[in-house]
Amino acid sequence: MDGAATVVDTVVVRDGRVAFVGRRDDVNASGRETVLDLGGRAVLPGLVDAHAHLMNLAKTRLEMGVAGFASEHDVAAVVARAAATTAPGEWVTGRGWDQTLWPGGAFPARASVDRAAPDRPVALTRVDGHAIWANSVALRLAGVDRHTGDPAGGLVVKDAGGEPTGVLVDTAQELVRAVIPAPSVERFERAVVDAIGECVAKGLTGIHEMGVDLATLAAYRRLVERGRFALRNYVAVSGRKAWAEYRERGHETIGDGRVVVGALKLWLDGALGSRGAALHAPYCDDPANLGLVLIPQEELERLLGEARDAGFQACVHAIGDRANTLALDAMERVGVAGRRFRVEHAQVLTDADVPRFARLGVIPSMQATHCTSDLRWAGERLGPDRLRGAYAWRSLLATGTIIAGGSDFPVEDPNPFHGLHAAVTRRPREGDHPGWRPEQRMTRLEAVRSFTSWNAWAAGQEAELGSLEHGKRADLVVLDDDVFTCDETRIKDVAPLMTMVGGEIVYERRFEERPGFAGA
Repeated sequence: MDGAATVVDTVVVRDGRVAFVGRRDDVNASGRETVLDLGGRAVLPGLVDAHAHLMNLAKTRLEMGVAGFASEHDVAAVVARAAATTAPGEWVTGRGWDQTLWPGGAFPARASVDRAAPDRPVALTRVDGHAIWANSVALRLAGVDRHTGDPAGGLVVKDAGGEPTGVLVDTAQELVRAVIPAPSVERFERAVVDAIGECVAKGLTGIHEMGVDLATLAAYRRLVERGRFALRNYVAVSGRKAWAEYRERGHETIGDGRVVVGALKLWLDGALGSRGAALHAPYCDDPANLGLVLIPQEELERLLGEARDAGFQACVHAIGDRANTLALDAMERVGVAGRRFRVEHAQVLTDADVPRFARLGVIPSMQATHCTSDLRWAGERLGPDRLRGAYAWRSLLATGTIIAGGSDFPVEDPNPFHGLHAAVTRRPREGDHPGWRPEQRMTRLEAVRSFTSWNAWAAGQEAELGSLEHGKRADLVVLDDDVFTCDETRIKDVAPLMTMVGGEIVYERRFEERPGFAGA
């Protein structure tokens, strides 16, 4: 990771920190250490996902999965089966539908889920979290009808006759979300523990969670106190109530740095898949549509100034090129030098905006698997000219900035090796694809740094995580293959044998499942 040519075969962990890295012959051992012989396996610093939604990953355990289906009819059939086992009046909720996988690629309509669940409210969230597909019962409970207008930053999709189709985009989703009953505290906490287990089993030792409310933070606090929060979470709060509280109280550290609240999350536009990302020119496949801007520019600048003055980092969701221009304009006017403010996604950029990140000291926080998931249809949305600035990792790195790497889970799989593979190859995990715009690829070292040291910097935690002099925190992952030397097509299949957070083993594969790995 540091480019040194010396051979390293031993790591010593004491009191939760890395006390030594080097050759075993040079270890000053006390004789009391537990020795783990890794059988020559590769060890990396613990991988950190810089844009994640643990709260939503937990909630997927409490609702129906509708990802990957090939048609609206297939999703409706799953809803019908779920409704058959649900009491009348009880909500049927789910997540994951994606109309870009369906013939014609059109948004779904409430009629199909009306037939599937005529007497139960249904609300299904799109894969990107930026649209809800509801049935008539759910719309009625939410008070949505032909007279309902579009809220600021949202869209109530209507048919030619002016009736709601059942699809609500971006802020319009809140009309339905407001009437969906929350899960019990106990069920939600169990789901969080289970979601954390998935993360550490895939090699994550930390995340940056983008958008957490007060109730979720209270659940995290209780889990940390009970010793049931097995990874590190750098939290960006969202919503008026959460921001009002933390603006006054300042940063919060829960436990031994297990949860740190230090940022404000703002949503400036929607997503490309649901055509809510704000573009300078219309969508090529929807010529009347420029996307949605969710925050007026004056309010954005006010909130950025509040974050700056309160010592908080601001993390602004911006996907479309217009949203990125607006975000950078606002940060330039407010003055954010040295604050490490971030643009989350930075997915489509104009040529003029690419160098502004480095010039303003703004960090692009990007998700490599979005590129490989979107390549099927991104060209239809953007056209060839705008694709030059889409998922433009090499162009950004060439200006001198870093890239904070993540997944946006549960939009994508939490597996960081999928992200490393996408960053290095720009190829989807399946099929024989030559690599999409391969000139924008990262090197393997850049990709790994984007999930480790660059993410520590992106959260302002490079000092808090420890210096070499005092020992960095022992957040480590032992792998079944070396991402630096294996065939690049195999990076996606690399898997952890052990995950360690603060010197504690939080995940370990069974010994019989890991040949060549011995412990004592």
